[in-house]
Amino acid sequence: MSELELFKHHISSPQKVVITTHHKPDADALGSCLGMANFLLKLGHEVTVVTPSDYPSFLHWMKGNEEVLNFEDPKEQPLAIEKVKEAGIIICLDFSCPKRMHGLLPYVDKSKAYKVNVDHHQDPKDFADFRYWSTAAAATCELVYELIVNIGCKHMIDKDIADCLYAGIMTDTGGFRHPNTTKNVHLITAELIDIGADN
Repeated sequence: MSELELFKHHISSPQKVVITTHHKPDADALGSCLGMANFLLKLGHEVTVVTPSDYPSFLHWMKGNEEVLNFEDPKEQPLAIEKVKEAGIIICLDFSCPKRMHGLLPYVDKSKAYKVNVDHHQDPKDFADFRYWSTAAAATCELVYELIVNIGCKHMIDKDIADCLYAGIMTDTGGFRHPNTTKNVHLITAELIDIGADN
């Protein structure tokens, strides 16, 4: 069984899932987290997004933002720790080095959960059971889209998921102006707009 098939097997039945990203998340970080979260919710999983810190208010429009737990918020930290301890799957998005989780790191590190890392940054550390990684990708949201498609679930990407993923790709390419704006970026964003993403 390939790593991709094993990932598909792990998400084939409902589990407690925690999704996290790097400290001070940007649009790609939060968009990939909430895009993945909304997808897994449709599969019947109990999903919690835990961010290592707060993030800009202009990202609060994304579907699922209200349920995100900020680890640095004293009121939310106990629940965030509990969710990590209970998780059967932990998905780490948009970072290649675990230290970028800051205070959340020790709890994720101790967890026996099946760990997934999806990222496009250089020099990834080997800390996950399954790594979906490519520096050729402009954004982690691009890779999340590809991962969902590659496990045969493209039909489950709806407008809310598409909005989240589009936002991350758009910002990490500088509004499609940076050199990382590849043909693949345009093909994927075209698909996301076709699904309903509000460009």
